[in-house]
Amino acid sequence: MNGLKSGASRITGQPGQPPTDPRPGGGEVGETADREVCASRLLPPERRTPKIAFTLIELLVVIAIIAILAGLLLPTLGKSKRRAQQVACINHFKQLTLSWQMYADDHGGKLVPVFYFFRGQVNTQAWVRGSMDDDTRIYPPVEPGVLDSTNLNGIMLGSLYQYNKSVGVYRCPADPSTVHGVPRVRSYSLNGWMGGTWVKGQSNYVVFRREQDIVRPPPSGAWVFIDEHERSINDGWFAVDMKGDRGLLDAPATRHNNAYALSFADGHVEVWKLRDPRSIHWTALPIPNKPVNPDWQRLAAASTSLRE
Repeated sequence: MNGLKSGASRITGQPGQPPTDPRPGGGEVGETADREVCASRLLPPERRTPKIAFTLIELLVVIAIIAILAGLLLPTLGKSKRRAQQVACINHFKQLTLSWQMYADDHGGKLVPVFYFFRGQVNTQAWVRGSMDDDTRIYPPVEPGVLDSTNLNGIMLGSLYQYNKSVGVYRCPADPSTVHGVPRVRSYSLNGWMGGTWVKGQSNYVVFRREQDIVRPPPSGAWVFIDEHERSINDGWFAVDMKGDRGLLDAPATRHNNAYALSFADGHVEVWKLRDPRSIHWTALPIPNKPVNPDWQRLAAASTSLRE
């Protein structure tokens, strides 16, 4: 009985009237809920709370907007990536050129040799070893049975490695070339007139042997390292025909938006835009020079000069 009394005491009311809830704020049981339901039903359709949902047309509009934004942003992201690769490439040139200068400082001003295989013998003082085209008919491999193009020992056995032991600085970040899915170890070459030898029939041009020989052009105008095209690169030197009879014997890279980087004897780096379509769309080497190719002309002027 106590339980029944306790339960019954919670709801009170007079006979014939709706029961009420004695708790604070309580009123007639069900009155508030009934009032809300009735009010909701009396509202016109446009004022009732709508269900949130996309129509097919709205969904298509959203998809179209996303597609437009993607089309606008993707080219910008691509340009940013190419710009970052170019900046990294320039940094690689600065580090390599510093190593080149340090070698000269340690060897009484003598420039590091360009050729790793000369007159049938391996030159252990060459700046790098190996050929990126893996043509063993001309150059013996650094290690028998191992491709030079992917062999890091070709870099590590070079004379400049002791000054910078990061093998990554020898490769351009934008270089797409691989061999059996493995990236080539090197993208850059050295000016053949810097510590190398003359091109056949052009011994009347200066071959720079020591730093003090670099006078014409001066250090600020004489290039040292160049970003070579992946279809042109082989050994460690870049040949330049100074007379222009044969044109571009080796080809500069085009991977930086038809431009290539090169460093100079004073340590600074520049990026040169290719101007002649023949320098960009070539299919075989050498690249013709008739009429005169402005890209050959500019590069030759920064390579060496006639003997006095």
